[in-house]
Amino acid sequence: MDVTHARIERGILNQTVRFDNFFGSVKPERLLQTRYDIRLRNSLRVEHGGKLTPGSNIRANFNLSRISERLRLFIAGEDEPGLTTQSLPQDPGNPGFDRTTPTTHFANTELRYELIRKPSLNIFLGVGVRLKLPFEVFARSRLEYTRKLGDISLMRVAETFFVKNTDFLGETTEFSLERLFGETTLLRWSSAGTASEEISGLEWGSELSLSRQLSSKSAGTLQGGVYGNTTSSALVQNYLLLARYRRNFLRSWLFYELEPQVSWPRSPDGSHPATLAFTFRIEIGFQATTTNK
Repeated sequence: MDVTHARIERGILNQTVRFDNFFGSVKPERLLQTRYDIRLRNSLRVEHGGKLTPGSNIRANFNLSRISERLRLFIAGEDEPGLTTQSLPQDPGNPGFDRTTPTTHFANTELRYELIRKPSLNIFLGVGVRLKLPFEVFARSRLEYTRKLGDISLMRVAETFFVKNTDFLGETTEFSLERLFGETTLLRWSSAGTASEEISGLEWGSELSLSRQLSSKSAGTLQGGVYGNTTSSALVQNYLLLARYRRNFLRSWLFYELEPQVSWPRSPDGSHPATLAFTFRIEIGFQATTTNK
């Protein structure tokens, strides 16, 4: 396992460095780091009634410093047939991650240029392609502001504007409050709303989560959420309650997650029947950094 993992890490890094060197410029006056971080996850979901649903996704982040120290290349792909867990937009403006109910079977690639990156303010411009036929091109701008409210609390506000070549314009507004309890427990309340020409009305969601570090290798989360759309006659379309246990095991780059959950989606007759599910995930991480002169 160690030999194979190390060989893959070196191979990916070598190809990334070649790409960065080919398109970048020589800057001998400073040391430049080409680095990447890749997360590969495989999951098995057991839904109400005994239905088994396998899935996988990948998240990759490449820092191409020879081209530009402000430039990042992101690659994301997801293949999870069947019901996916409803959540707040994971990456507003990025097709597949910009809705409370994510789209299945997709792959995106995006270049981001960071205009400002500070502890309290992050602004970037992004342009990307959703890899499907016909290709869907998107562009967006995102601003995130963080403000400390004392020593143990902070507030985050974010605004994302996006456009797609399918003539869809939209925006997502996010707001969250976080508070520490001791050194290992975090309480977070997050809310978001997305409005676009693709969606009728405002699609919104709100979540409350309590996360605790259990040890140096494990952590747990309890989370509840409500989600809806303003065009519906009912204010709330779904309720969600889940618990997540995450642990690093055997190797520093290997993790597993256990996630039982229950949701109450609104049915056509207006009722909210309970839907049970359990998800098991395995995550493998690859990351490496090199210094170019």
